[in-house]
Amino acid sequence: MARDLRLFYYFRLLATSYLWMPIFWRFMTERGLGFDEIMLLSALYSVIVIVVEIPTGALADRIGRRQSMMAGSLALVASGIVAYFAHNLLVFAIAETLAAVSMSLCSGADSAYLYDMLAANGRSHEYARREGTASAWHQAGSAGAFAAGGLLGEIDLALPYVATAIVGLGAFLIALSMRDESAASCGRVQAVAKETSVSVEMRSYFQHMGEATRELVRSKRLLWAIAFSAVVFVLLRATIYLYQPYLDARGFGIAETGFVFAGVYLVATFVAHKGHILRRRFGERTLVWGLLGTLALSFVLLNKISGQWALGLLAVQAVANGLYSPLVKPLLNREITDSARRATMLSMESIARRIAMGVFSPIAGYYGASSAMYLCGGIGFVGIVLLALTARHAHLHGREGRGCPQPICVRMARESD
Repeated sequence: MARDLRLFYYFRLLATSYLWMPIFWRFMTERGLGFDEIMLLSALYSVIVIVVEIPTGALADRIGRRQSMMAGSLALVASGIVAYFAHNLLVFAIAETLAAVSMSLCSGADSAYLYDMLAANGRSHEYARREGTASAWHQAGSAGAFAAGGLLGEIDLALPYVATAIVGLGAFLIALSMRDESAASCGRVQAVAKETSVSVEMRSYFQHMGEATRELVRSKRLLWAIAFSAVVFVLLRATIYLYQPYLDARGFGIAETGFVFAGVYLVATFVAHKGHILRRRFGERTLVWGLLGTLALSFVLLNKISGQWALGLLAVQAVANGLYSPLVKPLLNREITDSARRATMLSMESIARRIAMGVFSPIAGYYGASSAMYLCGGIGFVGIVLLALTARHAHLHGREGRGCPQPICVRMARESD
């Protein structure tokens, strides 16, 4: 298992290392797009993810998580190449579609691969810690990619897209070298081999999605965790689109913006790596409400201050970014009872996040980058109120001593034994 775990970390390092991230706003505006059109592309990204997320999740459950990760890496290569040649909204939309498909093929499949690999070796109790480490590798890869993207952007704003395509190819080769460790994966392969009829396979496919949907609807705790994930995701995802015009308005150059992005993700890397320690130290309940409340307040304050204090608030948001995956992923995975449907149900969670982002993006584009900061703050504070109300109805209050949702605390105690 050690070899595949190491390769999995390398995959997380490369698979989402988007070198174009700190320069895409300047790149797109240079090629004629406005902020409203860029946010429409963000909405398109979310729509495509919504359309393909469950099919790709079910595909990962049926053909294998590793195969899905390989396909997602190749889609990232194609997205970078198309964006390099884009000069209008339509071609950018094609590149955005490919990027969304890439994310969907990897999202859920990678976490399910990690969970099943650990479970197959009797080490599922290590998932929270391993997910935190994997998130740290992801954040470290992003930090390095953003610094490199800013430097390449100083030479030519299109170069980071070429470099991202090369990195995507590297992620494909790593996934190709990994093995299917899960016993569930072995059983799935045998079942598919027996069912050679296309009609039988299609019926099995839709039955699989139906069962996953019914399981989701029955679990109030899982629905609550998905709602929390969606609210926080919108706030974290919004930073991708708001940081560049925010920094540009304050005189930051292309390379400087890349280094700011890199610094933000280095902070997130450290927090993600220590995520399991923070969960034990403070409890999930404290982190859940603290994460959302701090994010909401930071957006309100960003428009009011500048200089080193603004960079300090970006660092606060970086902490939230690093904590997000180690906090939310274990919360979700513990509530999924059937691992054969794990990737599908994680894809459903991703759909909920993308619906929220798809609604947010055109509204933010209409009001502009500055007003969108206040919009994010409002979403955060409203989210706190609504989640607190639904937490009571779903019996999600923490028990004394742990400060996290009671059923979740019970499972944490069992897993730590």
